[in-house]
Amino acid sequence: ANQDRRLRRMDRELIALKEQGMISTMAPSKMTPEDVKTFILFRKAKKVGASDLSHDITLLEQFLTYSGNYAVQVCLQKNKGLKPKDNSHQRLDPLPMEIYRTILARSKEIDYGDFPTVRAYAMVLLYIGTGARNKEIRFCRRDELNDKSWLIHFTHVKGEDTYGRPRNVPIPEEIRPMMSEYLYHRDVWLAAHDKTSEMLLFQLGGECSTLSSNSIRKIKQKVEDQIGHKFELRDCRRAFGQTYKDRGLEMEKISRLMGHSSTRVTELYYCGVSENDAIDGARKLW
Repeated sequence: ANQDRRLRRMDRELIALKEQGMISTMAPSKMTPEDVKTFILFRKAKKVGASDLSHDITLLEQFLTYSGNYAVQVCLQKNKGLKPKDNSHQRLDPLPMEIYRTILARSKEIDYGDFPTVRAYAMVLLYIGTGARNKEIRFCRRDELNDKSWLIHFTHVKGEDTYGRPRNVPIPEEIRPMMSEYLYHRDVWLAAHDKTSEMLLFQLGGECSTLSSNSIRKIKQKVEDQIGHKFELRDCRRAFGQTYKDRGLEMEKISRLMGHSSTRVTELYYCGVSENDAIDGARKLW
């Protein structure tokens, strides 16, 4: 919702700048570094905060880069200091591996006749194992999870109407048993309640429709209460990226699996070289 509002506002501002003859075009493939500079200076003149301006620039960069246009990068290289420094850009810690292992172990001990609990563990493990965003999980359909190839397809990605691209992500082997249990008990629960749902995860009442963000948080809380540890779903996404990085997957491939347009965002917010890897590497070279 916040990004949609930002996109609509940026669109209005770019239209106004074009009508005033201050930028040459609004076409993402044709905007020039000077057009980008004009837009940034226009936003600065409005005295917007550093974080808001950084988000605007990042979003504009994603749009243009998706069209093969690197005007934003060229503009920022030519105009050092044009993009504000945002000290909030600090990579947060991923979900600790020991917490993931606790969740995985606990998922094997639950009462599989308790469908809400089965759903809770399957959902959390799916977040960890696929690195999906909230929206991508909420709107994922049952037929988008292939339990033969164990690939999950995310259609409703971030920026799906603009720069976002649908993607496939493999489901790790160690969480497949839990997902198989969930799929089986999902069908049993729907049949027992004489209901159907096209969604992979769904509300247990009414029309068995798409889960809300608030429902997702409540479902996650069931797992938190049972393992005695609070965590954010963003922690799961960071754990996904960091785990693959620690196991040697190239950053470009991690970035693609996470749905990023470049490795810059992946490295900045989600994963990097761990201290242990740095130490091991250093010992081999000195």
